[in-house]
Amino acid sequence: MAMCARRYDSCFRCVSDPYCGWDQEVNACRPYQLGLLQDVANETSGICDTSVLRKRVTSSYGQTLHLSCFVKMPEVLRKKQTRWYHHSTEKGRYEVRYTPTKYIETNEGGLVLLAVNEGDGGRYDSYLDGTLLCSYGVTVDAHRCSPPSQKQDYQKIYSHWCNEFEKYKSAMKQWQAKQEQCGLKDKTGPISSNGKHVNDVFSNDALV
Repeated sequence: MAMCARRYDSCFRCVSDPYCGWDQEVNACRPYQLGLLQDVANETSGICDTSVLRKRVTSSYGQTLHLSCFVKMPEVLRKKQTRWYHHSTEKGRYEVRYTPTKYIETNEGGLVLLAVNEGDGGRYDSYLDGTLLCSYGVTVDAHRCSPPSQKQDYQKIYSHWCNEFEKYKSAMKQWQAKQEQCGLKDKTGPISSNGKHVNDVFSNDALV
């Protein structure tokens, strides 16, 4: 048991060894015996799906979030392609496309999310050659803000609030314009049949 446990810390790697099998009850790799998960020929898709690492994390608005299946990816897996998928209520399931401003892939096959917002909430699944490695449930607390830890985060948050301030100024200008229009209407007021404002005070000459 010690040999299998020392060599493999995940179901994905354990089941491919003909001498080992994955024990679902204790989440550990053991010398193979009946009842343990094993797929040496890699013919059973999703055999480890119920045994993968599943975590729940909560992030504050604007934070940087790091998701990873390995502390250090095994050398034998480095040549294989890792893909991350995001399950969101708005967009459904889609593959994450790496960009320098939002989604960054780490050397260990992890995923870094920059300037987290409410749209980043949901489930993130990592696949290696079609096999699920780990899964994260991400909750974004938009009502709790924490100080950014990097210069880039400050820049992103500053840019966001600049945009919000511009929206506020635009809305204020529209409100002021409507107020001015209402003010003109109030000053003009209704006109009587004799051409005078209904609120005008008649002079004594007009009554003679």
